[in-house]
Amino acid sequence: MSGAGSARRIGIISNPLSRMLRKGRGGLGAQATGLPRAAPTTPAELRTALAGFAAQGVDLLAVQGGDGTLREVLTALPAAFGDHPPDVALLATGKTNLAAQVLGSAGPGEAALARLLQAAGRGTLRRRLLPVLEVARPGLHDAPPLNGLLFGAGAFTEAKLLADRALHRRDIHDRLTVLLALAGVALRSVWGRDASLRTGAPMELAPDDLLPREGHRFLVLATPLDQLMLGLWPFWGEGPGPVRWLDVAAPPQRLAAALWASVQGRPRSWMPAAGYRSGNASRLAIRLGVPFVLDGEVFEPGPEGLVLSAPGRVAFVTP
Repeated sequence: MSGAGSARRIGIISNPLSRMLRKGRGGLGAQATGLPRAAPTTPAELRTALAGFAAQGVDLLAVQGGDGTLREVLTALPAAFGDHPPDVALLATGKTNLAAQVLGSAGPGEAALARLLQAAGRGTLRRRLLPVLEVARPGLHDAPPLNGLLFGAGAFTEAKLLADRALHRRDIHDRLTVLLALAGVALRSVWGRDASLRTGAPMELAPDDLLPREGHRFLVLATPLDQLMLGLWPFWGEGPGPVRWLDVAAPPQRLAAALWASVQGRPRSWMPAAGYRSGNASRLAIRLGVPFVLDGEVFEPGPEGLVLSAPGRVAFVTP
């Protein structure tokens, strides 16, 4: 879908701590001259910058950073722009850039910004309007909801920690990080001796108005997206609402076969009886006492757990 017209007001949010920018790469050069621009280093600075952009009429926001930068921007947008967020374009300069692989990106650097500006001027931007995941922590009264695209707990959190411990320190990034981290957790679960990983953690899940299910979980995932990276799509089932969820009981049964089914995007008939549940929901309540991951960062859940929903939408654009 093409964007409208040439009168776009473009603002730029840059994360000066992103991997490429710290290495002196991905600068925007003269292409950014005259555009509203900010490089916040704290959430408060980001909120102030976005409020200023809203006052200036910015309707296209270029986000220069990685998954964490995008998550922080999506979290701060409602306070600055209300129910009318700007379109968002990614200038990927992060460690893994999973969102850019799914949503598309102009790329990093000055040439990417030039392509974005040219497409905006011609009115030829490709535009995808997508729901955004909201993660509320009702037990933390001073913590606003987090907004993002991919939620994970259990083995997903372990994969994130493995990536931080063993891969990013060796300068392994992007898709290879995700592939190696997921493979490492899967191998430890299927053939390894990591009993704690297979045992999982106690959680309680309640999609929409269904009765909560308690028990130990190996893996929980949720997203409002309609595709993921690396061709993986471990979701199936029905239900109202935009939040796609996956619940894998612990210890995981026939995990290697289930992983292969996910790679192929075709769940097997035996999987529900073996503890693999999936569906769509408007609201997913989760009680858990272990950290979770949202778009590449680990968070604590708070004493009353989490409520996942997707009440808002944001348009992502690429040249």
